[in-house]
Amino acid sequence: MTMQLTTAGAAIAAAMLLPISTATAFDALSLLDARGQDDAESAPIVTEPPAAASDDEAKGLMFRRVDRGTYVSGGYLHEFGADFADGGSVSVDRAFGGAGIAVQFHPEVKGSVGVAWGGDWYRFDGDSALSRSAGGSPWSDVHAITALASANWQIDPRWSANLGLRVGTAGEARAKVGDSIVYGGNLAVSYSFSRAFTLGAGALVQTQIEDRPLIIPLLVVYWQVTDTIVVSNVLGPEAYPTGAGLEAAWRPDQTTELSIGSRYEVRRFRLDDTGDAMRQEGIGQDIGLPIWARATWRFDNGLRFDLVGGVSLMNEYSLDDRNGNELASTDLDPAPFIAGFVSWRF
Repeated sequence: MTMQLTTAGAAIAAAMLLPISTATAFDALSLLDARGQDDAESAPIVTEPPAAASDDEAKGLMFRRVDRGTYVSGGYLHEFGADFADGGSVSVDRAFGGAGIAVQFHPEVKGSVGVAWGGDWYRFDGDSALSRSAGGSPWSDVHAITALASANWQIDPRWSANLGLRVGTAGEARAKVGDSIVYGGNLAVSYSFSRAFTLGAGALVQTQIEDRPLIIPLLVVYWQVTDTIVVSNVLGPEAYPTGAGLEAAWRPDQTTELSIGSRYEVRRFRLDDTGDAMRQEGIGQDIGLPIWARATWRFDNGLRFDLVGGVSLMNEYSLDDRNGNELASTDLDPAPFIAGFVSWRF
């Protein structure tokens, strides 16, 4: 699942639009473990003394699966055709999948492990700076798979710390895996001012394919503005982690949610060894700022359905050679998209 960031993205990340990378499915759970509370509560504020621990718990030997901490998810997004600034056009189909499990390692430490996959199928049409530099279609289908691990430590009733680690690959179907590996991690600390408001900060460190590592400030927020309105970055569908952006959601009841949100995305991936010599084993990059509206339905059996529609703005595509030197870059007009997602927690 998806992405890496450029210098321009760091400024947006500081404004709470955190980046996603094609090579790193960014796990919002590793920043604020709120989904385990059915997306309806912030990190808990303990107002009563905890129950007495068992002998195993007291010895730090507690190890069990968290209730409804296992999930499977999938989704599909279609980005309609849009024109490049210098001619030609592109449309994209994107698919997402993921699975994971949360485990209680210790009374104060809950962790999760999982895997995320994303596939992007590009259809280029016409003549653009990219196609001229590539000697044809710049790239076709791109796949990214990432292994994820995170841990949340409830330091005391209000403070918690979150650590996330990930390693994965992103590239065309026949790209060399060894040249497509990206890894990194994030660390954040959050403070619950009340049951309705949690705020935190941290940093993401991420390698990039043939580019400098990223060091990006992170902001964690969960704000229950009213009984029915929430602002947060941990609300999105499991398979499409809109939680890495920022959303404002209206919850008229326990089943339904309507939201608007945005995030900054960069997909960066290794190309295969086909096509023009300058393009072979190069790097493709797809940048955008999607803005969306989302409708969500949750059910007591753990099923969740999401419909998403929006438009991607500030789009830019670029093609680099195998050493990361830019061959071509071009802007893309606003690209509307629609998407659907389903997940099951059990």
